[in-house]
Amino acid sequence: MAARILAGTLGAYGLTVQLTVVLSFLVARAGMARVEAVTAATLASFAIFAGISMAAFHTRSAARAWLWLTITAPPLAPLDWGLGPVR
Repeated sequence: MAARILAGTLGAYGLTVQLTVVLSFLVARAGMARVEAVTAATLASFAIFAGISMAAFHTRSAARAWLWLTITAPPLAPLDWGLGPVR
């Protein structure tokens, strides 16, 4: 039970953070001002977190929830880095 709770809270939070960053970069590249893109992505993150958390608790086992989280998160890291502003 503890593994499912950790997947539904901390795992969902980690994945939500990555998705929010990618979403804010994508929305900013689509033409929205950066401040507004971050605000819109942050507002969407509440629904994203809820969906990920519910999916983690809905899976048949905690192992499947962690597997889904660990498969989904690594491809987002290069997107975070690649879509970021050029310095």
